[in-house]
Parts: sequence; C-alpha cells; structure tokens
Amino acid sequence: MDHIASLQELETMTVERAETMRQQRAVNRRKFMIGLGLAGGAVGAGLTGCSAGNQTPSTVLASGPSEQDILNFALNLEFLETTFYSFATQGTDLPASLIAGSGPVTGAPPSKLTFLNQQITDILNEIFFDEMSHVAALQNVLGSSQIKRPALNLAAAGEITGENFITIARQFVDVGASAYAGGIALLTGANLATVAQILPVEGFHAGALRLIAIQQGLPFAPADGLDVPTSDPGAQVLANQGPTSQGGFFATAGTSTATANVPAGLAFPRSASQVLQIVYNAAGQTNVSKGGFFPNGLNGNIATT
Repeated sequence: MDHIASLQELETMTVERAETMRQQRAVNRRKFMIGLGLAGGAVGAGLTGCSAGNQTPSTVLASGPSEQDILNFALNLEFLETTFYSFATQGTDLPASLIAGSGPVTGAPPSKLTFLNQQITDILNEIFFDEMSHVAALQNVLGSSQIKRPALNLAAAGEITGENFITIARQFVDVGASAYAGGIALLTGANLATVAQILPVEGFHAGALRLIAIQQGLPFAPADGLDVPTSDPGAQVLANQGPTSQGGFFATAGTSTATANVPAGLAFPRSASQVLQIVYNAAGQTNVSKGGFFPNGLNGNIATT
C-alpha cells in the first residue's frame, strides 16, 4: 500500500509541476511580448505588414509573434548589415543564392572602400563573412518560411565612405545585438540554438568595432537613449564602479543606467518598435511602416513601429 501511495504522490507532484511549468512559460511569453511592444493594444501596431509562410496577419495578431516572425525580423536586419558590408568590403552585392527575388539596393558605394590600415580591413572582411553566414543560417532554419531581402537604401545615414563606415557599422551591430537580446526568449529548439550562436558573434563584432572607433578617434553616433557613449573613459568607470549613461566601453547597463529588468552588466534589449524607429529613421514615431534604410519597409509580419 505504501508503494501505491508513493506512486500516487509522485503522479500528483508530476502533474502539479507540469502545470507550474506551463504557467511559467505563459508568464515568460507575456513578458517577452511586452518587451517587444507586441502585447495588448500594441499587437496591431507591431505586426502589420506582409505575411510570412502560411500564416496570415490576422492569425499572427490573434496569437502573438511566431518564432518564424521573430527570425524573419532578424533576417531583415541581417540582410541590411550584410549587404552594407558586402558592397563596402567586396565591392559587389551578395551571392545570387542568398538574394533571389530581392528588392533593389540603392545608396551603395560605387566601388570597394579603402580603410585606414590592413588590420582594420582584415577585421571588416571577417565580419562580412560572419554576417553572410548569419543570413544563410537564418534562411536554413526558416526554410520555406523565409522572407526575401527587402528594398534597401544603404545611404540613409549619408554617403558611405571609408571614414564613416565604422561609425555606421557600430550602430548596425548594436541595434542588431539588442534586437536579438529582445527576441531570443521566445525561441525554442533549432531556432533558439541558431540565435544563441549568432548573438555572441554579434557581441564579438561590437567589441572590435568599438575598439577601432576609440583608437581612431571616430565619432559616436547614438541611435537612441539606450546607447552608451564609448569614448575611452579612463578612471571614470572605476570611480563609478561601472559604465554610466555618460560613458563606458560596452553598450551595457551601468550602475546609473541599470533598471530592474536590465541590471548592471547586461545588454539592453530593444523592442521591435525601438529597432524599427532606428532603421526607419523615425525616432519617437508610431505607426511608421517604411523609411530610412528600408524605403518600402521590412518584409514579414513585424514591420510597423
């Protein structure tokens, strides 16, 4: 009888644990959607645009963003960054196998750029090949649900030159890394594994570009209030026990910029709306669905600020 009772207790505990896990997953999903700006009344604003795969916009609006929606949102950003690097470091567009059926590209430099020295050139070439691999990795995991490259205006922040390339590239990588930080929580399985491996690589790139910028005295171009100025802070960081909104090396929350949701030492996650406001050149504006680097908007269901 004791054995039977033990089995019954174990079964009860298992059921209770499963229910607790289900409830926690629901809470985590809700928190993530709030972080993306896609919960409650913001759902309609965050997910208008073209449908992806077999989902219709109405289906997505009812259930929240799917994993395919999140990956396609990331793929749009990777297309922008990789195309930017391709024309600047290789002097040509991406391989045809990656961009079949793509929209037009405007604002590209007329030829491969010349950078300050060979080390910087080598670093930027390596970043380019990493970013091209990110496009291929996302396309592979998305399969038939993948979006095509949208129309791009690479000169939305001004004509691309060897002098301003690092400044623009730093903004791209910071925005991309913070977008991944905001989207990774809702991914599972192969989708999660792919993004979990892409995200630290973006961090490697961000660190390299920041160091180059500091060493070369290149200007800091904040995208929004989440950016941390990255001049060499010297003793400032030590005195403040970490970076603050006035300066630091990395784009992390410092003691003065930390919040309950983003404690010191963690990267700021950007919501979909925050990311779109940057790439559309629409700071502080809502219900914007195109502009800036994406003259016709992003492809996929997450396309409006």
